[in-house]
Amino acid sequence: MQTIAVFVIYFLLFTWLIGRIAFIKNAGLQKGWIWGLFSIKILAGLAYGLFYLQPAYNATSDTWHFFELSKGETDWLLNDPRAFFKDIFVYGYGHSGNLFLGENSYWNDLKSNIIIKLLAICNVFTFKNYYADIIFFNFFFFFGPIALYRLVRSTFDTNKILTVAIVFLIPSFLFWCSGIHKDGLIFSCTALIIFHVQKQLNERKFISSSIIWMIVLFILLFALRNFMALLLVPSLLIWMLAFFYPKRSALITAIAVFSGVLLFFLSGTISNETSLPQYIIEKQNEFKQLSGTSQIYVPLLENTVSSFARFLPTAIDIAFFRPHITEINNLSYVPAAAEIIVLWAAIIVSFFIKKNSPYSKQQSSFLLFCVVFSVLFLLLAGYTITFSGAIVRYRATVLPFLFIPVLNRLSALIKYKKK
Repeated sequence: MQTIAVFVIYFLLFTWLIGRIAFIKNAGLQKGWIWGLFSIKILAGLAYGLFYLQPAYNATSDTWHFFELSKGETDWLLNDPRAFFKDIFVYGYGHSGNLFLGENSYWNDLKSNIIIKLLAICNVFTFKNYYADIIFFNFFFFFGPIALYRLVRSTFDTNKILTVAIVFLIPSFLFWCSGIHKDGLIFSCTALIIFHVQKQLNERKFISSSIIWMIVLFILLFALRNFMALLLVPSLLIWMLAFFYPKRSALITAIAVFSGVLLFFLSGTISNETSLPQYIIEKQNEFKQLSGTSQIYVPLLENTVSSFARFLPTAIDIAFFRPHITEINNLSYVPAAAEIIVLWAAIIVSFFIKKNSPYSKQQSSFLLFCVVFSVLFLLLAGYTITFSGAIVRYRATVLPFLFIPVLNRLSALIKYKKK
């Protein structure tokens, strides 16, 4: 009974609070929409927690494992808060370990430690109530979709309902970015960073408050998913250069991609420790050592240009087309497979929709960023991930960005039909 009471109290409190925060109010959504979307995220978070309570998934569930660990951390916080926070910067290895790999590495442990520490703080207020913690987490998660919604609506003349659906309600995004894990924070950090970039581009000047927010958010993003933070940097650079030099955007993109690929393969000439291709191979091997029913058997990947080129079709297949309909092992894979079909149907349809007016430089440069960032992230995931179930989760964090170019064209189609 206490569990339900605490949940209801915090649900009512945070639902009232989000309707009064200026950043959220400035999205232009009516309070009913805001309350409804926040409630849907809470329900998705509950579904996430209940899904991983099932016997088939509970043993390997990070979310419940984090929660159990957080209980002891909460006691530590209350007894010795200084040591609790200092522990974030401590590691029990001989050295901090590899920045990108998961074995004996402070950087790999940091991803989980941040979530456990955040849970421990929430537990102080929720009396160690997992379901009430979901509300706290989704309060922070909510700022990411709001930021992206504001950015899209201020840049394009898109259909409101369609924009809400793509920014907030893509099924895999809603599920993975509403549960107690790092995905929701990763998306929110990314969306808020690009929101502040666009704000400064529109103002054509550096804004000190935005710079500070970007630095803080980038540090958090790097701690949670470092390779995503690193891919964000060149994507933002391409966006800014294309904004200031719109007539050379194609050349800028081509030079940036070629330079990136060149640096990627030349990184190993300095030393084995700086070899980015070797990191990709070792990360893929980490996935291969895991067990699961959705494992994908992939060709051998070696540290050569030709091997990476031969693996590219496999990476594209994993990143953009998995899970296949033919490999559905249980009902939980049906929504993911259906989502892929809908995504590609929308992309194909969008190619046949004509725009009445050309894109402005603000619009075209932002669309370029969305495509470059999404594709780079998904290709990297395609080279490293060897499970259909895992790629659905990783892909979810960039799906709203990938859908934005499609959203703009589908909105144009809806406007045309209304005339």
